[in-house]
Amino acid sequence: MTYDIDEDGQEELASEIAPDTPLPKDLIEHLESRKQHRKDVINTTDKLTRFFIGWSLNSTGFFLAKYLLITGGGVNLWLAITLSFSICSVGSLTGLTGLRVNYNSDGLEVDNMQNIFKTAGGLVVAGITTWLAVKDYQYFENLTKETVSQISQDIQTIEKQNPQSDPWLSIAVALALFIGSIAIIFRGRE
Repeated sequence: MTYDIDEDGQEELASEIAPDTPLPKDLIEHLESRKQHRKDVINTTDKLTRFFIGWSLNSTGFFLAKYLLITGGGVNLWLAITLSFSICSVGSLTGLTGLRVNYNSDGLEVDNMQNIFKTAGGLVVAGITTWLAVKDYQYFENLTKETVSQISQDIQTIEKQNPQSDPWLSIAVALALFIGSIAIIFRGRE
């Protein structure tokens, strides 16, 4: 058996690359439509994911603020505002990761400026969500104060008309409010 070896001691291989066979037009169109469909699915999934993550963060901030305000009242006001705004703005602050600001001989150069506008919009939404939680608490606080004032005024009016029912009327009203609130709580769970 003999081999053809060139001067450098390397075996010569003679091969030629054949040109690619062009794909049929309908296959090219089908591949392009599949590629576009895949891009559309990825974009839609990304938008839905961002929406649900943002909605989840905003609702968590809102309900956390309401919980803190209901359980602690005005004492927890600033804590509730801070936590609510912080949680609600997490989604918008992640948009700043693609922002690039450079200063060169031509001046200030900013890339991905749309991220700043998305972040600003997210911070506005976080502020509105926090404001709504605080206003909701203040509305119910005022409503509760008005209700207590009206019940107290009605009890005093009845006690003036019937002085013998002085302690028993207050006890009966308190018992009726307690039973009513318990009934509302357990009715909501059914």
